[in-house]
Amino acid sequence: MRRPLVFAVVVCAGIAVDLLSKWYVFSHLNAGESYAVIPNVLHFTEAENRGVAFSMLKDYPLVILSISVLAIAALGTIYWRSRQTASLYLLTSLALILIGAAGNLFDRLAFGYVRDFIDFVPRIPLIGHWAVFNVADMCITTGVLLYLFCAWFIESDPGEKNAAAGTTPTA
Repeated sequence: MRRPLVFAVVVCAGIAVDLLSKWYVFSHLNAGESYAVIPNVLHFTEAENRGVAFSMLKDYPLVILSISVLAIAALGTIYWRSRQTASLYLLTSLALILIGAAGNLFDRLAFGYVRDFIDFVPRIPLIGHWAVFNVADMCITTGVLLYLFCAWFIESDPGEKNAAAGTTPTA
């Protein structure tokens, strides 16, 4: 994934999986319909999310679009600057977050909302019914968790890398 072409292929493949899963479910379900994949546990339920996580900011679509575009640009920049020195885990986390951000941005631009369908039915103690989500959301969540894990446990302090390379950090 250090090579930009490999990174781009992985990200494009992930976006394709997200968009194909949404297309398949939404082409087989009617509005509001639910299909029990595992009865009383996992259903595919057609849902439209006009906000971000848990429908936050749903009344501010331009803010959401702006944040999405800026996030994608930032992720691309972080990848480009760190591709030679970052661990493959960190590069994977960036790819996952980028897949999710781009997949959901596509939905917002094409439909005006994000298509969600993965619905865990059992009520979660103190929370209740969990939000309906999609593959892009899973990529973002997994990518953020992996990124945090890398930042805390795998990636060394930038000062240590500079010291090991015999250079000093610049302001």
